[in-house]
Amino acid sequence: MTGEGIKKKKDPIFSVCFVVFVVACVGVIGVYVDEHYIQQDDTKVAYGDKVVTNYTGSFYAYYGEDNAVVFDTSYASIGKNDDVAKAYSFSKSSYSTFSVTVGSNGALKMFEDSLVGHKVGDKIRVMIPASEGYIASDGAMKIGQSTTFDVDMVQTMSYTQFKEIYSKDLTAGVSATITTAYGWTGIAALSNADNMVTITNLPTAGQTYQYIGNDDSKYGKVSFQVNSVSDVVKVTMSLEGTTAVSGGIQMVKVNVDGNAFYITGYNGTTFDYKTCPETYNADLYFEIEIVSINA
Repeated sequence: MTGEGIKKKKDPIFSVCFVVFVVACVGVIGVYVDEHYIQQDDTKVAYGDKVVTNYTGSFYAYYGEDNAVVFDTSYASIGKNDDVAKAYSFSKSSYSTFSVTVGSNGALKMFEDSLVGHKVGDKIRVMIPASEGYIASDGAMKIGQSTTFDVDMVQTMSYTQFKEIYSKDLTAGVSATITTAYGWTGIAALSNADNMVTITNLPTAGQTYQYIGNDDSKYGKVSFQVNSVSDVVKVTMSLEGTTAVSGGIQMVKVNVDGNAFYITGYNGTTFDYKTCPETYNADLYFEIEIVSINA
């Protein structure tokens, strides 16, 4: 006996209903996917919206342009790329998007304002001038300083500051011969009483010394010519290998006494510098991509 004799005939009404049911399900699922997973509408950012972004912030120019130096980014592909010029302060171990409610002052105002009117997928460029960015306290900017200046024969700094510059341990009460930040020889002594370090400078008049931070200096090399040695050391500072940008040069970080500063301008006889962080009192260039709006 074959199986044909026990097969039931298909009910045509059932078949039609089943097809209608399947089509309806496909339609409902399609609407759900479109609404929840495919943002193809023209919704634009307005004040009060929560916006998720990816971004790259740089000095001097937008990322990818000549002389741009990245100080922050949400992209691991940029942050982990050693070929991308980075700021001295750049240090990230993880990367993620940045969320901000527009108008909440959760970011720089011009950063938030630049998002308004844009939709998901839009890429935005905004340059935030120093006056609208991170503003340092009065006195942080020094303009037109002479490249010839005096260095005390004996300098004092905290042990923490000393280790930041020299990455060297000292034993209290035991003097150590070091190469000072200026490049000449010195004697360092740690006081057990107040955890302070005294450095006695021992330069030779007429010699030119290289700043010990030059190996880590990305945007210029610093040297100190010793003009005379008496109760003070009179030196003339020089810079080489700098890159001219609008308003000065790419910042060169220097730390000779435990207080880092950034040289922002140099003409051979005078220099400008700031004692605040890199991102303060600086034009900031942002490239922003909108990932989602009120998602």
